[in-house]
Amino acid sequence: MNRETGDAMAKRDISFGGLYLRNLNANLLGIVIITALNLCTPLEFFKTTRLFILIQGGWKFFLVLIPPALALIGWVQYRIQRPIENLAALIISGKEIPQDVRQRGQQRLLNLPFIIILVNLSAYVILSALDSAAFYLLREAPFKACLFLFIRIIMIGLVTAFLSFFLIEDHSRKSLIPFFFPEGRLAHVDGTIGISILRRIRLLNGAGTVNPMVILLVTLAFVMWESQESAISAAQLGREIFVFSLVLCVIFIVIAFWLNVLVGHSILRPIEVMLGVVDRVKEGDFTRRINVSSNDELGVLGDAGNDMILGLADRERIMETFGKYVTPEIRDQILAGRIPVNGERREATLLFSDLRAFTSYVEENDPEEVILSMREYFTAMQGAIRKHRGLVLQYVGDEIEAVFNVPIEDSNHAENALRAAIEMRKSLGKLNRERVRQGKIPFRHGIGIYTGSVLAGNTGSEDRLSYALIGNTVNLASRIQGLTKDLQWDILVSQETVQKLSRTFSLHEESPQSIKGYSMPVTVYKVLE
Repeated sequence: MNRETGDAMAKRDISFGGLYLRNLNANLLGIVIITALNLCTPLEFFKTTRLFILIQGGWKFFLVLIPPALALIGWVQYRIQRPIENLAALIISGKEIPQDVRQRGQQRLLNLPFIIILVNLSAYVILSALDSAAFYLLREAPFKACLFLFIRIIMIGLVTAFLSFFLIEDHSRKSLIPFFFPEGRLAHVDGTIGISILRRIRLLNGAGTVNPMVILLVTLAFVMWESQESAISAAQLGREIFVFSLVLCVIFIVIAFWLNVLVGHSILRPIEVMLGVVDRVKEGDFTRRINVSSNDELGVLGDAGNDMILGLADRERIMETFGKYVTPEIRDQILAGRIPVNGERREATLLFSDLRAFTSYVEENDPEEVILSMREYFTAMQGAIRKHRGLVLQYVGDEIEAVFNVPIEDSNHAENALRAAIEMRKSLGKLNRERVRQGKIPFRHGIGIYTGSVLAGNTGSEDRLSYALIGNTVNLASRIQGLTKDLQWDILVSQETVQKLSRTFSLHEESPQSIKGYSMPVTVYKVLE
């Protein structure tokens, strides 16, 4: 699914109900835990309270008090989330978004789990104070029981706050952050709170292991304190402590498992996404991007990964563009630094091709027609050359300069050059048949081949280099191509090349030919097949 489709779906599916639901669930769970632990606590005051709730109808107070409390929490959460919802409305409407509105909305979204954890914890502190005061003043509960209740509610409040933090963060990462941060860069938003992976694991340990141990130890301490004045038997006290410990253990095993799943998702899911994108990039797909959903180390790593992918995509585009000006093989050798600065001496076979009567053709046709025809011709010839491991070094006017065995080694370079020339002859015939069908003038060309030593390397100025071959071999190959006009034949190959052939071709030896600029005549062969 591409980014545009994903954005469109996000605009349709954006909803904040999940945030309210998760915070509500966390607080309901906190109330259930407090009630369950109080009903099982082996203290005299809680035994009396248990009778009051289960037998004397005290449970009705929960039906009266809990809904307003949860409604108040929901209203506070609504006020906190208001900047986020305002930003979402502007994005969906397509209206211009003021920078301060965008900044505030993004800040509030990233800080929302931290704000909710503080709100919930504050609510439980207030609740514990009110409950303890109510029991002490209205029901004349013992001070130590009220103190115990105060401590317990705060401890459960910590668990609820941690749970709401991870639930809201998990929902934000899956549903909201991709909508508000389609390009990632969460770590670049100023004024946000970040939590490292190490601290996330410490929070998990605190909520899942430290908290229940503290609750158990505090409970045992108060039980010992009360048992000094109680006539309860040791056996009964042991049973009550066992039941309480069992309930506490079951509750926090479930919570610890839940928290482990949430924290595991917050760490493993981004890593799995990154690995999936990396696998696609390894296959050459640079259109993929890592979905960054946090401002921690994984978020920073995701942003860095996206920057790397963009850099690789740019490099690939540069290489592809570079490969259109020089052959990909030369491009790769240059980029890998395997071409010596001062060049290297190599044996190579040079092939020069030149169109006949090209000047008159240019004069008689429009420039657009000339360019199109030249592109068709060069494309056909370049395909024939590459088919036999040759490299086109340059196009000069209507001339092609190609080389075999440089820079990529080829032990059969002479034979492959001759094969390429024969393939060029066939390709030109096919091209001409199409040109005749279109009512155009057919092309004729001459090809010269020579094998010898060359100096291959980068030439030009310090600011602008050009890969080129230097030496008599280049000149002789060009001169042999010129002989095709005198001998009225399309392919001529030098004696030096013929001596390198490993198989027999249909050739016809010509008498030695004088070449301008050279004192010694050269022997060339007409390629018949």
